[in-house]
Amino acid sequence: MTHYDYIFAGGGCAAFSLIHYLTKSSLKSKNILVIDPQGRSYPSKTWCYWAEKPLEIHPPNQLVQWNQLSFGRGKEKTLLKLKNLTYYHIQASDFFENLRLYFDQLPNIQFSESQVETCQTSSSGFEIITEKGEKFTCDYLFDSRLDTQIFQDGKKILKQQFVGWKIKLDQSFFDAESVTWMDIIPSENGNFSFGYILPYDAKHALVEFTCYSEEEIPYSLLEEKLKNYLSDQLDRISYNIYFEEKGRIPMSTQFKMNSPHPRWINLGTRAGWSRPSTGFTFQFIQEYCQQLVSELESSGTPTLKKMPSRHYFYDNILLNIVKKWPKQLDRLFVNLFTSNSPDHVLRFLQAKTGIWEEISILSKVQFYPFLKSLWHYEKH
Repeated sequence: MTHYDYIFAGGGCAAFSLIHYLTKSSLKSKNILVIDPQGRSYPSKTWCYWAEKPLEIHPPNQLVQWNQLSFGRGKEKTLLKLKNLTYYHIQASDFFENLRLYFDQLPNIQFSESQVETCQTSSSGFEIITEKGEKFTCDYLFDSRLDTQIFQDGKKILKQQFVGWKIKLDQSFFDAESVTWMDIIPSENGNFSFGYILPYDAKHALVEFTCYSEEEIPYSLLEEKLKNYLSDQLDRISYNIYFEEKGRIPMSTQFKMNSPHPRWINLGTRAGWSRPSTGFTFQFIQEYCQQLVSELESSGTPTLKKMPSRHYFYDNILLNIVKKWPKQLDRLFVNLFTSNSPDHVLRFLQAKTGIWEEISILSKVQFYPFLKSLWHYEKH
């Protein structure tokens, strides 16, 4: 039975990010095993984040960025310029392949293309058995597997459900200087829905249809909604699809973030690192992974990584509106960004603001939806 210092159950963004930062630290010689069934079949995903400059982990040859955000509903459009922040885009396959090529040069990092079957504590730390019958032990277990048991038992979870296509147009159409962050799409069933456009140039873009719902929406229906959205937007311009992504992001503050052992450490969405109100995760992963490495270096005992508790309160206020009064969300989001500096709002969504900044931001928006949600407050 082979023993490792660190074993990663799951090889997603959080696992690769943490390993990257470990290799840049005093722990760079630790023996590491990553167990993930996907191997080099990387997921079809795109990630975005905002910062003053590209993050150090950003693939150097894949820099796509914007400095303007657009909000809309029908023919109404609002264009907002970012001052100090830039909106960055990463293709997941580029991220994984760039790091995997780097890891393959390091003899202390190994990969097992298998599924973790069981994890349990043992006299030597933890014992892991894979579906292939492989047995390993380790001192630290980093777990990023996602299952429904991480949520509050018996409670339906609101999900951000989406389908996105990268398309090539027959003629120029897109404004390559600005991201359509939220283009509200009226929904006949009452769910909050919007379009999202990342233009790479005048003819190429990633276009997504997103819907918030507790019930799972068939991907075929999401694709139909996306097709209709493109038909409305493009006005008979033909397009070809050359990439597809889809997913369901849990929007909940009710994660069971505690693990059965101080050295059994949850990562990523399993650890509640997705912002419940927006689904953005990438930048929280980078921040929390660097904190983990620092604590592993100093004390060997990482602490639970999460946003300040007041931000979960803010998220529950918003999720309450999403669930009970979704038709009020479109005005709320536009009002939030247009009444404040967009840089300040993005920092707020990143949980990087102080309490007085947050009071200033929230004091400028329409109070009624928030007061109603506060009066009917519940956790989601």
